[in-house]
Amino acid sequence: MFVGKLNDAQRRSFMALVTKMALADAKVKPEEVNVLEEFTATIGAGMKIPPEEIYGPTNVEVFDTRESRVIVILAMLVVAFSDEHFHIDESTVLNDTVAAFNFGGDELTRMRTWAQTNAAQFSDFQAIAGAK
Repeated sequence: MFVGKLNDAQRRSFMALVTKMALADAKVKPEEVNVLEEFTATIGAGMKIPPEEIYGPTNVEVFDTRESRVIVILAMLVVAFSDEHFHIDESTVLNDTVAAFNFGGDELTRMRTWAQTNAAQFSDFQAIAGAK
């Protein structure tokens, strides 16, 4: 999902943000694990994510282009929608990042629609392929 377009610093912060999103509701479901594993496979399993970036403030300043910011928000939304339940705590994590990136309105609605569709398609792929 476009993650390959991010540089190494962006990839570290990206993984911190999507992991933070999965952990937000204190229940990491198998569907979320599958999405995180897909991102990890794309980025490379050897990348170390400092725990302080997951559990503390994440460096969003590394996302210095509109494209990189869109990639992050779409991915966070895919994680949130992957278990078919957008928890209020996930919304809080998302809103903090959306505010930092200055997205909103129709733009955010369009991203949410895209992410819902892609989360469903990824889930369908997992079911067809017989994944966990």
